Amino acid sequence: MATNATDADVDSRDGTGHADPADVTDSVRPALIKLTEDLRDERDRLLAGFASRRAVLEWAQRLTVRTMGRLPQQWYVDLADQFTGVSQDARQRTFLAALLSDAARDRDLDPDAAAEYREQLAGNLLRQAQHDAFRHLRVSANEYTDVDESAQNPLKQRYIAMRPALNELDRNQTRTIDAVLSGFDDRAAILAWGDDLELATHGQIEGAFIRRCYAEDSTVANLLCADGTAAARGRELFAATYLLPVFNQGVRDLLGFSAESADEEHDAITRDELPMG
Repeated sequence: MATNATDADVDSRDGTGHADPADVTDSVRPALIKLTEDLRDERDRLLAGFASRRAVLEWAQRLTVRTMGRLPQQWYVDLADQFTGVSQDARQRTFLAALLSDAARDRDLDPDAAAEYREQLAGNLLRQAQHDAFRHLRVSANEYTDVDESAQNPLKQRYIAMRPALNELDRNQTRTIDAVLSGFDDRAAILAWGDDLELATHGQIEGAFIRRCYAEDSTVANLLCADGTAAARGRELFAATYLLPVFNQGVRDLLGFSAESADEEHDAITRDELPMG
């Protein structure tokens, strides 16, 4: 289906295909625009390619929260598979290699083919997840009228989808996955990390998981701060296999409880005084 852009359409863009910020600074339902802009940023990161395998995992975590848990669980299984079988082999699996930038890729893969794969991922997986997230959010997105204009400006909202609890979950997940990828100093650090993991998964982690991470010698060896490619690959596989899927489940569970809140530049109007849709 072909469409023709008008001069007005072209003028409203910033040269990158993004809407001019001036066009999105006033909305009665800013949460929907905030969601759209955040996911546009994640799509841009994907299309540019990632600087490392770790960056892929960090992006997957960000995407998990910003799609509001709408990514299919099978995608996490497929992603984890790309991190398997490489502890003794520096070369990346094909799809993982395609996610990396040309400079970060250490296997022979046509740059155009890699860029095409990332674009297909954006056009299929991300596009569907964004659509599903939008439809989920539109039901509860509040309307803001007769309030300070900063409450209507999506670009001034610090919370993901204008949901403080979702933003807090994102911080907890970021801290939790970063700790795993960096490695722990000792068993006691793993035990303390379990507290963060409960918060990061909104309690969706299996009850015995932390105990196993702490008690099983093979798992402890995998999580400690060992040097070398094999150790780093083991921690990456752990994060992809055990953390990301449960992060997604935690987001889905949380969204049954979180509410919307707007950032404003003055104290005259409180959250309780804002219209709640």
